Amino acid sequence: MTVAASTPPDQILPALAALLGCGPDDLCPLLPQLIAAWLAEDGSGAIALRRTPRADLEVLGGAHPGPRQAQVALTLLRAAMTSGATLSAYADDALLPEDVLRTLGWRRAGQYAEWRGALPTQDATVPAGVRLLSLADVPDLTVRRQAQATYADRLGHTLVSAADLIPDAHGSDDTVGHVAVDASGQGVGICRAWLDGDTLTVGSPGVHPALRHTTLRHALLRATGDAARERGARGLIMQAWGDTPAETQADAGLGLTAVEVTPIHLSR
Repeated sequence: MTVAASTPPDQILPALAALLGCGPDDLCPLLPQLIAAWLAEDGSGAIALRRTPRADLEVLGGAHPGPRQAQVALTLLRAAMTSGATLSAYADDALLPEDVLRTLGWRRAGQYAEWRGALPTQDATVPAGVRLLSLADVPDLTVRRQAQATYADRLGHTLVSAADLIPDAHGSDDTVGHVAVDASGQGVGICRAWLDGDTLTVGSPGVHPALRHTTLRHALLRATGDAARERGARGLIMQAWGDTPAETQADAGLGLTAVEVTPIHLSR
């Protein structure tokens, strides 16, 4: 029988790295966000709970594939659920199969999707009082933080750190990415961009909740796509976390195709 032992987060990193296919050092920046962890005593799995911008804690890790995967995953998740917090997890067959999450009564509450297609050409109106600016023209870290915070209520997003705010963070291209600012100068939207040859990769644009009924989201995507087109880009990859069904339908209306979808479940 598998036993899940509570383990200090800093000691869980090697086991998590083996599950996630990276090195323990790659996970060290996450340590301040990890609040608890459990290790299957036979080494068949490990999970840690990570703080998010929302009330839920994200489950990282899972159980190694094999005939005992479901049993190990159930044991680890049941241990984590004793924390009493609302937990979120990606239903990934390689780590935490969806059947296991459903067995525990978890419900699907969102998804990660990777969309692909041509750069959008549909017109999208920028709301009155809002301006779209190249991220390269907005060095103010306060405005960048405000814009990045538009993702804070979305399932599947992570905490914003200083490393996410600096120019060209994580290899992005601020001359292509865009930010939206309102009449008071507050950041109310953002679209980060990465260029690789003729392919533009973006995160699904973040928009302030008060403006989500407008076309600002697609206006940010269009402006970023236009800037990439000037640099020779033709294709788009958009990675989307926590989008609403209406936003998903709107993206399909742009001619994009979801080539990968991973459900995100909540424990309650």
